[in-house]
Amino acid sequence: MNKCSQYIEQIYLHPKVTELISKIQPLELQDDIRQEMAMALLSIDCKKIIKLNKENNLIPYTLKMIWYMGTSSNTEFYKKFKKKDFYDAYELKSMYSENTIPDYKVNLAKNILTNKIDKGPNDAHEAIIFNKYLEFNSSIKVANYFKIPKSHVYDVIKKTKAELKKAINNSL
Repeated sequence: MNKCSQYIEQIYLHPKVTELISKIQPLELQDDIRQEMAMALLSIDCKKIIKLNKENNLIPYTLKMIWYMGTSSNTEFYKKFKKKDFYDAYELKSMYSENTIPDYKVNLAKNILTNKIDKGPNDAHEAIIFNKYLEFNSSIKVANYFKIPKSHVYDVIKKTKAELKKAINNSL
């Protein structure tokens, strides 16, 4: 058994750790995050754990690690447990909800973008970038796709969104 396991056992049942884990939602994930915390601590070099303990920083370090695991969307914990729950909930919601954008607004936006293509090269450029943005749902992916600056794509999308909002609001 690892000589640092005594520190990890103390942390595993520490009141501050238990209090923080009790705040993680949904409740079913609380045991999972406690196990992931223990696995993460076991993967850390024993010398570092001993050093943190001597400096009285082991508990704060562990609390920060737990909070990061429970709230961040780019951790292994999120990828293993929370992401699946999020997508399941999203699919369930989308099954029971109708399209939130009325058809007349969608058709108006399509007409505006189609007309932009016929107006001239600058408007066509904006419409093409915006249509790609709708396809990719990411300005960075659009910039990479067309090999153009991200700031330009962002500006075009912002401008086109404003134009579409204005046109839709004026049609009401």
